[in-house]
Amino acid sequence: MGLQFILRASNAARVILVAAAAQSVAGAQVVIKGLLYDDANGTLLRGTVMLVDPSTDGPIVHTTTDSAGQFRLTTSAGTFQIAAVRPGYGSVLSAPVTAQNGESFTVRIPIAAEGDPHHRIAVVEHVRPPRPVAQLATGVTPDGMIAGDAERLATRRAVGTGLQYDRTSIDKSNARTLGEFLQSVSGLSVRDPASTSSMEMTRNTGMSALSPRAVPGAACHVGWFVDGHRMDLPGKIDPITDGLGTMPLDDIAAIEVFRGLAEMPPEFADPELRCGAVAIWTKHG
Repeated sequence: MGLQFILRASNAARVILVAAAAQSVAGAQVVIKGLLYDDANGTLLRGTVMLVDPSTDGPIVHTTTDSAGQFRLTTSAGTFQIAAVRPGYGSVLSAPVTAQNGESFTVRIPIAAEGDPHHRIAVVEHVRPPRPVAQLATGVTPDGMIAGDAERLATRRAVGTGLQYDRTSIDKSNARTLGEFLQSVSGLSVRDPASTSSMEMTRNTGMSALSPRAVPGAACHVGWFVDGHRMDLPGKIDPITDGLGTMPLDDIAAIEVFRGLAEMPPEFADPELRCGAVAIWTKHG
């Protein structure tokens, strides 16, 4: 279940049955807002959107969208899934998302009258609060990773979202740079370890039922993230992103590889990243 953004209605039905019992969380500081729409024609819909506790499948908080399909939810820091339902339609459920107080997400939620939506729940904006300078030296794991980032990585590892390599895994490698390390990653082809533009996903789960409208043989773009911020320019090769392959492994706390849409966490979601992405987490952020 953790590998899929969209689950069948039968799998999410028990979430809907207890939605009426959900209560707003007082003093919440995580904001999730966005639109609910018909996957077939883009019509904005009235419906129920909720946040679900992955450990219990119980709702944390819920709301009803307005006539323009808009909604806003708030909750406290932690891990949750985004779910939605409407009479006459199926249900949708996202992969687990871990958020800290002060973060906000703007999402688009598709819902289908028959079967699963062709599109997935997509995060179109993710805002993180800036870390105060006084806090940069605190909340760091022994591997040199910011504690909040390490928690998100651990959550994705637990649910099987992508491939995660921590400092221990990196130290076992004989590689000296990021590009050399990625040469050993399953599902990733590296022609030139010094150039990220030469790297392609060979296991492209994005060309699956989650993305049936993808054109076979079309150019497949791989996204690049550093400390949660996207670095690459879609459709372009820029020197900064292309040079990430030469980054010394000594500067890296962890690496994640997402080999298609089915492995992509919501916070990295972007429509053109059907071939996946590589996330680099540096020491001390």
